[in-house]
Amino acid sequence: MKILIDIKHPAQLNLFKGLAKELQTEGWDVTISYLERGKLPKIIHREYNDFSQKVAVGKSKGTRWSILWDGNIIRTLDFFKLIYKKKFNITVAASSIPLAYASYFTSTPIIQFYDDPERKSVNRINGFFSSKLFFPPIVETTNKIDTFNCLKEWSYLSPARFTADKEVLTEYNLEEHNYIFIREVSNKSFNYYDQVDAIVGSIANKISPDIKVILSLEDKSLAYLYPADWIILEEPVSDIHSLIYYSKLVVSSGDSMAREGAMLGVPSIYCGIRQMKANDILIDEGLLHHKPMDDSISVINDFIARPFDERFQVNVREKLKNQWDDMIHFMKSKINQYKK
Repeated sequence: MKILIDIKHPAQLNLFKGLAKELQTEGWDVTISYLERGKLPKIIHREYNDFSQKVAVGKSKGTRWSILWDGNIIRTLDFFKLIYKKKFNITVAASSIPLAYASYFTSTPIIQFYDDPERKSVNRINGFFSSKLFFPPIVETTNKIDTFNCLKEWSYLSPARFTADKEVLTEYNLEEHNYIFIREVSNKSFNYYDQVDAIVGSIANKISPDIKVILSLEDKSLAYLYPADWIILEEPVSDIHSLIYYSKLVVSSGDSMAREGAMLGVPSIYCGIRQMKANDILIDEGLLHHKPMDDSISVINDFIARPFDERFQVNVREKLKNQWDDMIHFMKSKINQYKK
């Protein structure tokens, strides 16, 4: 059985990593396609080094024209060529219109796992061309749309899949739960075009200086906006989720890493502008706080001043493990329905 798994950004890389490894162990012929975008190719070749079949399909230079032409039109044509050449039994993605279109017109089943119902036009197209489109339990189900009982990040953050390693702390001279982790996304990516750039950078000088800060900065040209004593990570980071797990607080202008922090049991603040139903699942549980822009400053400093509750962290993760699906088992069960 031949399967193509498509990856457009690092969150999707993590979503499908465990799935790809288990399918390969079970005898599937697995091909990984990826978008040439930023550091993604380098991370793919490191994280998927056990896979001999990795192929770049399309690219994105961050401009609107490149996203349209290279990342969609050329990428669609390249998917047609790849599917005709490899003759896959099924393709898998997390919201990929180019792959959905190519799969549909080559009569190749495609299933997608996504978490952003707010992108209505994209989802409408994906829903039409996909065999099945899966979301967290935040949508109405139809014959084409169904749900999984968790958030997609759970595929690699569940206690069944991830155990934090304290060794990563020595690399940055950090003490457990005595630093904060900050993620600053760039508004040059498609999801954040409508967002002000460098949100955290605009409030950085108002964040308490009484604690160490680790900064994951997508656009390194903006480094001058942040305090000189902040530690700016150089990607790819060897164990970024352990760095998050042992932090005292996560602050992110992007939604994915804010959710990751919350699922790791760390108080997490999303300071971006997007309103997302996936975030609401964690907000309703009191695990994630959405405080856009300047509204986040007082909450950030309040959490910095509080002691970290390790028992709460352990209890949160155990509670989610008991309540939520094992995402990898779920994806495998849906893929195996198309096994011939």
